[in-house]
Amino acid sequence: KTLGQWVNQQRVVYKKNALSSDRIQQLNSIDFIWDVPDHSWMENFNLLCIWNIRLGELREFHIAHGHMDVPSDDKNLFDWVSEQRLEYCRKELGEFSTMIQEREKKLDEIGFQWKIEALARNHDSKWCNYFDQLIEVEESSKKQ
Repeated sequence: KTLGQWVNQQRVVYKKNALSSDRIQQLNSIDFIWDVPDHSWMENFNLLCIWNIRLGELREFHIAHGHMDVPSDDKNLFDWVSEQRLEYCRKELGEFSTMIQEREKKLDEIGFQWKIEALARNHDSKWCNYFDQLIEVEESSKKQ
């Protein structure tokens, strides 16, 4: 048994009112901490906060740039966007995934493109639009 396991056992026995008053006194004499916050809960809460922060950053990026193709030099957001696509693929394959329905819905609401091919098509479409505009400008300048 490790010290950590022993410490945990003291807390469990104490909560069951099965720890002797002498032992309670001894542990209290060294300022023993009886109630430890659930670290997994805190960790999950922090991850949820980070997820929502990144979603907000992606919204702002989309508003500023008109697309969601985050460059790799914006490492935190780029990695987060890549992770969302990976988790979506895992979900689609029936594997364990953190992509819950609520997250998927929030990303869908801002027009998130799940597949890289969709991004490529979108870039091709934008390129074609600009090219068409360029042709129009060229033709109108020739008419003048």
